[in-house]
Amino acid sequence: MAPHVLASAVASAGAGRHLAPVLWRAYGQRALELKKRFTVADLRRFLQGHAAANVKDAALFRDLLKAVWQGDPATPPKDLCSIAISLAKLKCDAGSFDDLAEHFARERALEGLESIDVSSLANAFSRVSCAHAPFLRALAAQLRQDAAGAAPVAAAMALNAFAVMKHCDKELFEALVTGSVRPCVGDFTMTQAALTVDALARCSEVTEDLARQAFRSFVDHWLRVGQLSFAECEDLARLASSAVRLQVEDAGLNAALARLGLRRVGSFSAAQLGVFCAALARLPSEGREAFLSVAALRALPQALRSMGLVDLALVAQAMATCDITFTSEAVALFQQRLAETAKEELAHLAADRAAELASLAAALERIAEGSKVLAGADGKQLLASIRPLSMDLIARRALRLRTAAALMALHAEFRVRDVALLDALGSISETRISPVLAGRLLRGMAPLGNPVKSLLLLIDDSFGASRGYQRSLPALSADLFAAALLDFAYLSEETINSLLSAAQACCESDAIPSDRALRLKCAAELSAAAHARLRGTAVGESGSAAWLADWAVEVSGSDPQLAPALVPPAPQGLRRSVFAALRRAGQEVPLPGLSAEVGFVSDLATKGGVAVEVNGPERFYLDSVEPLACCRLKHRALSAAFPAVKVSWWEWPSDPAEQDRFLSVDISGLDPVEPVDYEKMLAEAAQMPSRGAEGYEASV
Repeated sequence: MAPHVLASAVASAGAGRHLAPVLWRAYGQRALELKKRFTVADLRRFLQGHAAANVKDAALFRDLLKAVWQGDPATPPKDLCSIAISLAKLKCDAGSFDDLAEHFARERALEGLESIDVSSLANAFSRVSCAHAPFLRALAAQLRQDAAGAAPVAAAMALNAFAVMKHCDKELFEALVTGSVRPCVGDFTMTQAALTVDALARCSEVTEDLARQAFRSFVDHWLRVGQLSFAECEDLARLASSAVRLQVEDAGLNAALARLGLRRVGSFSAAQLGVFCAALARLPSEGREAFLSVAALRALPQALRSMGLVDLALVAQAMATCDITFTSEAVALFQQRLAETAKEELAHLAADRAAELASLAAALERIAEGSKVLAGADGKQLLASIRPLSMDLIARRALRLRTAAALMALHAEFRVRDVALLDALGSISETRISPVLAGRLLRGMAPLGNPVKSLLLLIDDSFGASRGYQRSLPALSADLFAAALLDFAYLSEETINSLLSAAQACCESDAIPSDRALRLKCAAELSAAAHARLRGTAVGESGSAAWLADWAVEVSGSDPQLAPALVPPAPQGLRRSVFAALRRAGQEVPLPGLSAEVGFVSDLATKGGVAVEVNGPERFYLDSVEPLACCRLKHRALSAAFPAVKVSWWEWPSDPAEQDRFLSVDISGLDPVEPVDYEKMLAEAAQMPSRGAEGYEASV
């Protein structure tokens, strides 16, 4: 059999989809016997047949290419272009393209190729991630020459290829957009247009306003002629993602994307659904919530089974943005798939892929921030599934502090206190952080009750360097409450006093939230923080803290039930049981009250002046008898002003007689506590000079 006959037979078999393994093995063996007689044209047809049938034999292709072509400059460029395209379709490794790249990088090696051939060649190299710099420069130069006459398919392939290879040539992009894209927007199919705007969005740092103008030209045309209705799911995902990247604000486009997505909600692949949901969540429209709600019910249960870690993160964050929770079935599937993908990513993690590491770290952050959609999730299992990957990324120094803040907040949400992970997060080194990130770190760490020295010192530096930075009262109250949960550990006197003074300034200038619920929450947090500060400071430094404690009482009013709970509520059944036991003991039990001397609402309080705390499982860390940081702070506040008793769920007897004996032992030995005179403290604070700012380390 002559080589050209064999090549024709292979091409015919590929076109006819004859997939018998025995047939293709025979073709390969015969090709090796005839390889010295093969021509480049024979090899081209041979590879085209394999590509059509999707039959890959990398060693065979490499041997044939080496035997047939030794870099002869006289070889027809079209044949080499076709060989490269076939190798790319067969997903051969990038090393197979090195010789071809060096050949095409030579001067005038691309002559004789039309713009569609050059674009196809660029697309082939992008598919195998072969970013040969001299070759790409030669390609860009050739494409710039043919930009004015390039067909839409050629322009779209060229732009997409250069964007994928991260070779954003500004001159090339400008030439193609001005010469081929904008004058012919009506000639682009939806797929070609989606590829074009996606490429421009990927390289927006060099295309600048040119990308937005091109996108706007497409949008105006689509909305005018109704062409968007022909967009497939992949096109919709690309268009939505590009609109977010380019910050294109168009209500008509947003509504059309949501409407078309809803129409095709069952046709998205797992990856497409993740990208589209994440982008649509940032494109406000009337149909956005409708699409995400339907997707959560109909598409997610099936899509979750094949999603990767990044896709899971995108979907969770998108649903959380619009307050759409998963069904119980979707929650179980999400947790199962998260555990599987985290193991897979950890097993295949490459040390030299910085972009991959950054993508995984961002995925962990999105999962942590989107966890509120997982109603009823097993927090212990969820955190255990991502812990090995988190620790590995920390060891590789690929985890940033913003991800650390999200991970700590996730642990706090599920009441899981992982001291080893917290210590590992403390090894993350960043020289400077913004006050916003400092607040996120502090609020994530505080509920866990484990102060990480390195992070708190970094937070202290950030707050200290941004004293002129204007912050809202809710942010200040949350930060002060978080600092109080950690007993103000490792925060300097200067920082604490500046936060208190800033909060007082907000209150005095009436820069308080108009929403009543938020205003009461600020008052409760400031009251708790102020009382904690007053218990551990000298009188001369308590001016702002005492003022804030008094202001919180004025805002909360006389009804303590209006104050928001800063700790999980007591179990109603256990609370009723303790209440009944107190009544049997002859104690009159009034409603709990919020007092200037406390800063918290006690669960129960006797008229004899005893505060009774009823602690259920929600007030302890998971699988632990250690109380939450907020519960420890509450007990310290109550104990400073009243005789206080704690009744925990595991120690409360079931027998009424034992209950009575338990309370008699706990209450009988308590001594009364003299209440704090805050008016006297304010007067003394006004007369005494401050000692100045002194850094200190609080022992915890």
